[in-house]
Amino acid sequence: MLVDYLKNIPLFRHLKETQLKEIASRCKTAKYRKNEVVFYKTDLSTDLYIVNSGRLKAVLIDEEGDEIVLAHFEKGSFFGELNLLDEKGRSATIAAETDSELSVLKKDLFIDLLFKDPRIAVELMTTIVDRLRKADEMIESLAFREVGERLIKALLDQASSNPAGASASYFKAGKITHKELSARIGSSREAVSKCLKVLASKAIVKDADGSILIARNALERFKNNTQAEA
Repeated sequence: MLVDYLKNIPLFRHLKETQLKEIASRCKTAKYRKNEVVFYKTDLSTDLYIVNSGRLKAVLIDEEGDEIVLAHFEKGSFFGELNLLDEKGRSATIAAETDSELSVLKKDLFIDLLFKDPRIAVELMTTIVDRLRKADEMIESLAFREVGERLIKALLDQASSNPAGASASYFKAGKITHKELSARIGSSREAVSKCLKVLASKAIVKDADGSILIARNALERFKNNTQAEA
């Protein structure tokens, strides 16, 4: 029964039985097959979706069809809250990764519930904050990946002009300051320093009496590491 299901969802756990029954009676059920799109980025719908079963993903898709997965949604989770609040268009495309069933809640009912029970707003804000934190972590990861690739390429270029000191596993990039590297790749010195520390922890770069050594397969190892951590 939908009422029993709704009361176990954190967003609605404080509601009274009568409110849960009202939601259940006004929810519409929607089923989506694997790979079917629920809505596209910039769509202007304002419904809130609750996952009854299955697994869905929020993605950004570029012109070439490549996608970045922002989040996954499984039983008990919900999505669509941003457009429900600001009506500015969906911020991502939602697609079903498996056959899925959703309960669809209209904006007018949800807003009415917010006024009747402010605790729903607290749960909603908690969820939004959590998603913002995860988005920040993803942005930081993508920024690190971009800086890391540019930094490695710059060090390999530097090493190619200085063949002395090369070994079977490492090139010698020579003595170059973090400030010089940041200027060369168009990033901040702080970002370069942080990136070098991470690369050193993975033995992609090493220090040898003030000179930077960089692994011959540095770019490949860096890409494999970042993909494994994604």
